[in-house]
Amino acid sequence: MTHAPNERVDIVRLRFMLGVKLAAFNQFVAAQLGLNVTDLECLEAAYYDEMQPVTPGRLSKLMGLSPGSITTSLKNLERAGLITRETDPTDGRRILLRFIPGSRATINACFEPVNRNLADLDGTLGGEEMESVKKYFFGLLKIIDDHMTENQPVCLTLKRS
Repeated sequence: MTHAPNERVDIVRLRFMLGVKLAAFNQFVAAQLGLNVTDLECLEAAYYDEMQPVTPGRLSKLMGLSPGSITTSLKNLERAGLITRETDPTDGRRILLRFIPGSRATINACFEPVNRNLADLDGTLGGEEMESVKKYFFGLLKIIDDHMTENQPVCLTLKRS
């Protein structure tokens, strides 16, 4: 399927603005929880990952952050009373991340008004439209994950005068 040049320009612009708005929204929510954006993103990645409970090593890979950065975020999340780190009962060398009971409700309260409006928007889409949206988002995530996995530099170094 070929798209008109203006449609492609609109999609590129909308993708860019979505990234900007999501970053701003994450900053807004993180500030409400007394966290920084990296801490919030680690928390959300741990919550939504298909492998539960998540280990710090897995979180490091999901986030593309160094083990030291993950450790710092985990300390902040523990201090905020949102997670605990527990030794894996089946392998004493592994650490498992667990959500403190009730902490998810605190986090959900920050997202609830936007999630409610998004659910209303989703309700306006038919089944085929929803499948197209899912296909697009899955493809978008795969492209980003693949690029990060390949460790290709995204930008060229800027020359400063």
